Amino acid sequence: MVSLCELEVGQEAEIEKFLDTGIKCNSQRFGLFEGGKIKCIAKPGPVIVEISRQIIAVGRNLSKKIFVNVNESQ
Repeated sequence: MVSLCELEVGQEAEIEKFLDTGIKCNSQRFGLFEGGKIKCIAKPGPVIVEISRQIIAVGRNLSKKIFVNVNESQ
């Protein structure tokens, strides 16, 4: 398990957990939820991810508080 900010561009992962419930609630508003499948699109500063055919920019500080399991079958 790694933080979202540690994903490399092109890697796919599944969201495992959030650091606290406040982050979890705010992230769910944008479609980021536990068990959600994401793909890292770019990292120009914020982490740009694709989830459910949506592109979302996650700030660097927030991305350090979201933990994912990297899909090893790439």
